[in-house]
Amino acid sequence: MKPHRLHLLLSFCWCTLWCLPGQAQQPTRFTYATKDTTQLWIDDYQPAKPNGSTVLFVHGGAFTTGHPANQKPMADGLNRLGYRVLIMKYRLYLQGKDFGCGTETSEKLKAIYVAMEDVQDATLYVLQHAAQLRLDTTKLFLAGSSAGAEAMLNAIFNPYKKDATAQRFAAFRFAGLLSFAGAVLNSNLIEQKRWIPTLLMHGTADALVPYATAPHRFCTASDNGWMMFFGSKTIFDRAAQLKLPVRLYSYTSAGHEVSNFMFRKFREMDDFMQAALQHKIVPRHY
Repeated sequence: MKPHRLHLLLSFCWCTLWCLPGQAQQPTRFTYATKDTTQLWIDDYQPAKPNGSTVLFVHGGAFTTGHPANQKPMADGLNRLGYRVLIMKYRLYLQGKDFGCGTETSEKLKAIYVAMEDVQDATLYVLQHAAQLRLDTTKLFLAGSSAGAEAMLNAIFNPYKKDATAQRFAAFRFAGLLSFAGAVLNSNLIEQKRWIPTLLMHGTADALVPYATAPHRFCTASDNGWMMFFGSKTIFDRAAQLKLPVRLYSYTSAGHEVSNFMFRKFREMDDFMQAALQHKIVPRHY
């Protein structure tokens, strides 16, 4: 068979699996909180043939931009595999501003903390209304991309508050975490009692969110927005040292585009989530 004909055949087969008409579902929307007059809601994408698992997703956008509707391709892809997908809206503290080196570190930290609080509240709403939502909380995963990954990872491993909301959130154990180009603010707080089976994807040449340990956006120490970030490789090394369930996919020479890999790495995501439910995740670096 000629190469171009083989390529067309493979493309047709791929689209037969992923592009069938009628597969994409329109989401329903429900409000989980109202803060500072801002209504916060979740878009609920339900699969035609559910497998019982649900993914709560936090979008990226540097805490300045981004919208749940932009994540629809990811929701559609996971719906086709049977996963229910909840995509949450959260407060963009730096909307209209910048999350770069010129923004004061205190403002950047507040942007993360505000998003962390919304992740906590969205989770607790889902848990409190699980029966009404017909959702199995033992098969609930938390996922995020870029800023969203930073918000959800820090909500799990670096909670800065000890109030009742934070304590209720910390008491719940997700089935697993999926992080696309994320990082934490303090890797020393990653410990066994806090750990949840985790999938990490990151480009080794990411210039925005460090792959390992480096200043955020590689700012210099004299910049107003200097602060250290501990990326996927550092998180993996810490978890592997403690023999905790973790998988890291490193993409050599890739940049921050890996933060969009939830739109394409469906096989890896599915394999991780199914293995996590069966408690079969071991430290592994791909």
